[in-house]
Amino acid sequence: MDMQATQPLRCILLPGLDGTGQLFERFLAVLPPDLAPDVVAYPADRPLGYDDLIPLVEARLPRDEPFAIVAESFSGPLAIRIAARRPPGLVALVLVATFVQHPVPWLPAALAPLARPFLFRLPPFVAPIRWFLAGENGDELAAEVARVVRRVAPAVIARRVREALTVDARAELAAVAVPILIVSARRDRLLGPGAARSLARLRPDAAHCEIDAPHMLLQRRPREAADAVAPFLRSLGPP
Repeated sequence: MDMQATQPLRCILLPGLDGTGQLFERFLAVLPPDLAPDVVAYPADRPLGYDDLIPLVEARLPRDEPFAIVAESFSGPLAIRIAARRPPGLVALVLVATFVQHPVPWLPAALAPLARPFLFRLPPFVAPIRWFLAGENGDELAAEVARVVRRVAPAVIARRVREALTVDARAELAAVAVPILIVSARRDRLLGPGAARSLARLRPDAAHCEIDAPHMLLQRRPREAADAVAPFLRSLGPP
């Protein structure tokens, strides 16, 4: 796909667990002009599962131009399921620090029912956010994440955690017909290395880029992420 000679390629960005899209700012700031980002935010006051979010996202997809989906963390299974439905115009799927099933190896899916709203009514603690998500020297980002998460209803966060712990999108991943790029974080303390390996094992045809970053790689290494995503999208043939 020669994006230099045509209009910018629309990139539908699907956010992490917070669902606000506000944490994409660093990544958006370094995207090249031949990529046109369109950030989707999920309702912060309605506890929606993956099934509920599919039509919400599909309503935001372009109808008359090619586009790619770039999905971060929680949104990976959602993007996979949407891509498996083969929406017209979809040319690529980019999966960033995400998973296809059983995302957290040290947290069994059987514990998902315990993710209740009362657990998320306390203000989020910066220290675990820094350890699992933002990484070393990530104090500023960890504080920003805590501020953003406070704006989301506890019942919403609880529902998303339960959905993530129990989702299984392996069959849908096999049905995705467009090129896939897996972007994983080398120092991901939340998902560990197994999540990216599972994606790559299920889709050996996918391109894979590992970035030396913690889980929130789009926020900690936005330039490196853009340098991985943009060439991949430029390499595509006509939709």
